[in-house]
Amino acid sequence: MADDNAPVANHAPLLWALAFVVAMFGTGFGARFAGLDGIWTMIVMLPPMLLLIPLIRSTERSGNLAGCTSPALKRYNRRGLIWSFSYVAALFFAVSVNDWLKPEGPLLWLIAVLPALPIIYFVWALYRYLVEETDEYLKLRYAINALFGLGFLLIVGTVWGFLESFKVVPHVESWMVVPVWAIGLGVAQIWQRMRGA
Repeated sequence: MADDNAPVANHAPLLWALAFVVAMFGTGFGARFAGLDGIWTMIVMLPPMLLLIPLIRSTERSGNLAGCTSPALKRYNRRGLIWSFSYVAALFFAVSVNDWLKPEGPLLWLIAVLPALPIIYFVWALYRYLVEETDEYLKLRYAINALFGLGFLLIVGTVWGFLESFKVVPHVESWMVVPVWAIGLGVAQIWQRMRGA
């Protein structure tokens, strides 16, 4: 009986991840199509963000079934949720305040840097996980995933940069580096899961 439930549990994180990606992109395109901006975009983007909670829980359940979890990994997952929600909140807050107040000088600098602060927390969370993790296998898996994400970012950034230099594609803002790296990290995690590593 347990064997019948195991494949469902193993595929659950992938299904939640797919639901999250589809919901985020779908809502983002919908908000843009509807002409929403500022606080209204944040409001409609919140429900898809809530899908991160069942995604993390299903990933932890799957890890428990496979024997691939640890207290450090659970702490990292909680920190990841804090980072994700803080990043979205800071981003939309900064955009909304900038649109409403049209600040200048030091206040503009502060508002512009605000969305980057959760990224600093995110880098710290990555570092803390690697320091706190005592299971060398889990640490190696995460290091490989993180390096895959970095390699993905370097390839995409370099190729896009040359295409942009030759005026083939439009300019992309540099804050996109974190989402591109996260996509690479997610692809690496899915690949490891699919090959059973």
